[in-house]
Amino acid sequence: MAKISLICEQCGGNIILDDSHEIGTCENCFAQFVVKQDQIVQKITQNITKHVYGYQGKDVEELLADGYRLLDLGDTRTANAKFSRAIDIEPDCWSAHLGYASTGGNRSGYLSMVPEYRRAYSLASTEQQEIDTFVDMTGYLPDKHLRSAFVRAFNIASSKERVKIFNLVSGVIGCDESEIASLAVDLCPNDWRALFAMAKFRQIRARWCELEGNFFTGKHLPKAAQEVVDIFMKAYRSAKSENEQAKQTIISYVNSLAQDNSYKVFTNTLLSQIQREG
Repeated sequence: MAKISLICEQCGGNIILDDSHEIGTCENCFAQFVVKQDQIVQKITQNITKHVYGYQGKDVEELLADGYRLLDLGDTRTANAKFSRAIDIEPDCWSAHLGYASTGGNRSGYLSMVPEYRRAYSLASTEQQEIDTFVDMTGYLPDKHLRSAFVRAFNIASSKERVKIFNLVSGVIGCDESEIASLAVDLCPNDWRALFAMAKFRQIRARWCELEGNFFTGKHLPKAAQEVVDIFMKAYRSAKSENEQAKQTIISYVNSLAQDNSYKVFTNTLLSQIQREG
């Protein structure tokens, strides 16, 4: 089958013509088109005009606009094909690589977006582009408070530290949630968001726990459950020092958790400590 540079109107992929040059099939989405000879001549003329007079960038802009419009509509697969086509035309286009990453990269696996985010970050020419790349990448993280903690750490870091943070975060995408939270706490140990995320991921250790001890030694939580209480309380103190809304976020979450009978003993202890500290 002969190949000519005709673009699929549905996904932006290449259209491959049959031997008659009258039927075209998109190599991406397999849509078929009836192609008239005058369309081919018109397309060849357009290609010559673009290359000779420097209008090729307009095609990239149109593909990007289509891609992000499709992304807003939730059609990530077709948007991905648009971004891929834009990269074919302009390999060093930051926006194209960012869009390609946000729609899954080459979609070969659940981590196929990571190399594309790294590529986009390396192509960023401004501080805002670096920030936009990092923020977009954190969308793949499993918790909004984790994302907020990482973004805050990135925003206040120096340029050199930002590269390190970007590499660390891109390296934990897809990892165990507790491992991601541990990185957040390491990067920003006093950020209530990171501590709160860690507490939520560790709370399973306190499920169905019962008080231990006796009249003489006093009743207390098992060690594993008490460690979770300590993390929640550290997050609570940090949130309280930041603002009332942050404080209420944690209180609301604990109150909601208290409705689950499997956490009753744990939340009773935790809420008692919160009330004591005010």
